[in-house]
Amino acid sequence: METIKLNFENIEHNGVSVGKFGNRIVFAYGILPGEKALVKIIKNRKEFIEAELLKVLNKSPYRIEAKENHYLSCSPWQTFSYDFQIKIKKNILKEIYLKFADCQVNLDNFYPAKEIFGYRTKIEYSFLEEGEKHFLAFYKRGNYKEKLKLENGCLLIDEEANKLALDLLEKIDFERLKDLKSLIIRKAKRTNDIHLSLLTKNRNQSFIYRNKKISGFVFAFSNPKSPASRFDEVLNSWGREYLKEKILNLEFFYHYNSFFQNNIELFEEALKIMIENSEDFKKIVDLYSGVGVIGLSLKEKAKEILAVDVDKNSISYAKINAEINGVKNFKTLLLPSEKIPSDLLEKTDLLILDPPRVGLHKKLINLILKTKPQNIFYLSCNPITQARDFNFLKNDYKIKGVYGFDFYPNTPHLESLLILTKNK
Repeated sequence: METIKLNFENIEHNGVSVGKFGNRIVFAYGILPGEKALVKIIKNRKEFIEAELLKVLNKSPYRIEAKENHYLSCSPWQTFSYDFQIKIKKNILKEIYLKFADCQVNLDNFYPAKEIFGYRTKIEYSFLEEGEKHFLAFYKRGNYKEKLKLENGCLLIDEEANKLALDLLEKIDFERLKDLKSLIIRKAKRTNDIHLSLLTKNRNQSFIYRNKKISGFVFAFSNPKSPASRFDEVLNSWGREYLKEKILNLEFFYHYNSFFQNNIELFEEALKIMIENSEDFKKIVDLYSGVGVIGLSLKEKAKEILAVDVDKNSISYAKINAEINGVKNFKTLLLPSEKIPSDLLEKTDLLILDPPRVGLHKKLINLILKTKPQNIFYLSCNPITQARDFNFLKNDYKIKGVYGFDFYPNTPHLESLLILTKNK
């Protein structure tokens, strides 16, 4: 095991700490600026080194004790004081826009989280087997061959969800199940609905889990050739296939395998900002709409709302959500956002964008530049791709506001909302 001692001076935009060893850059998670640390070399490249923290030799005044021994796998900023986390994220968001959009932004506000643990609405566990016994596990950061045992689950989701996961483990061991791939827990914050999905690499098994504390359970085959937790074939199920959540006095249903936001309280703050920046629009188009939360939250701001998403479950539940909330001016379209017809964005007063981490497809950016919707609300879990996309739009749009949200406390990730208006 090759180790080195060095000083770490800053933190990159992706949240990794940066030091120098000779003329090479060293990347390692969990180290604060100004700290000296002993690290183990994981990848030794010509241009850079990836390393793993072993011991902090000179502690920052902003360092606190981790609550979990696996924190580097789930929340590598767990040892940063929370005020310091917010300070870093504010700076990172500004630096990202300067680097990727050549633009100095006035950060209108940065919203910290009220809960820095137990805030997640979804978590995914792997498994470790020791003899006949299963344990919850995470992969070691940067190493998909080594796993870390989790005795009590993870603090990023609440205690009730972890207790149910541990109870499920007992049933798994009692039934002597093998070839398990992952456990996905979905937890609604306002209704306490919990759904468990147990994925197996062996489709020749049968298993069911019933518990009055959960809303539903699925046992599904997931192709072992793929590292992703895919639902390739449902083998057994019990209870509901959906969870219920309440957001801004509206009720939302969503499928256990559909996208849903992770930090409900801060998501509501983002929605309030969107509502405050909305006029009486004729036409709103909500791309990457999921189950329609953003579009439906703006129901009183438009004559017509169109929600577009590629996931059939999300679109099905978007229709249900419009119905249960009595929204009549809402339509849906099942289609990838980059494949929408060229006339769909014509005469659009507000375009809502909430894409995955990869950002907008170039085809969609070109369509936006061609049709020029009057206003754009762009919510992103990856400010780097958001700023990159804005760089293509900035000649035709001006920034009305940039807002940051700490949707993911104790991690390097953040959410950002960009509000644009068309240049006159």
